[in-house]
Amino acid sequence: MSERADVKRQLILDKAAEVFAAKGYRSVTMKDIVEASGISRGGLYIYYDSTEQVFLDVVKSMDEAEEELAGSLSGRLKDASAAELLVWFLKEQKKEILKGKNSLSVAMYEYAFECKQEGRNSGAKHKFETATLVLEKILLKGDENGEFVCDDPKGIAANMMYAMEGMKVIARTVGITEKKVDKELVFMMRQFMEVED
Repeated sequence: MSERADVKRQLILDKAAEVFAAKGYRSVTMKDIVEASGISRGGLYIYYDSTEQVFLDVVKSMDEAEEELAGSLSGRLKDASAAELLVWFLKEQKKEILKGKNSLSVAMYEYAFECKQEGRNSGAKHKFETATLVLEKILLKGDENGEFVCDDPKGIAANMMYAMEGMKVIARTVGITEKKVDKELVFMMRQFMEVED
């Protein structure tokens, strides 16, 4: 693909991500993506045949960015304390929980529910597993260097991610305050470290 085509394709993905974040997965049409990206219907069909193809590339692009972030953790693990890494990680999770309408999570849930039987539900699972692995590495480092007391880093990481995923759902359905998110994160951290209220 030429550089110009790559730029146009990225424009489509960026604008489509905004549309999916605003409308979810099921409600988005190719017309919505055409209008958001400002390209012709024919121009869109040069790159994509369906909203599902667009959505999967949006998720893939997001996954690649998250994997790059997870990869950068390796360097950070050497230079930062586990507590510093944990604070960074939880701030990122908190941003995602409180993101509201700018998040793709509703679209990802819709796609996961729709495609569960068809074996195409990898985006939400991959994102969850990547975040859990990053958190596990942080907890393991903290346990090894004495910052945390963590008998089961893998189990605690999974438990915390399930709780944070639940807060993402609550944030998008009934709402959650920043104060409540902070309170829950502190409660979770009490599993392995001494935390002041």
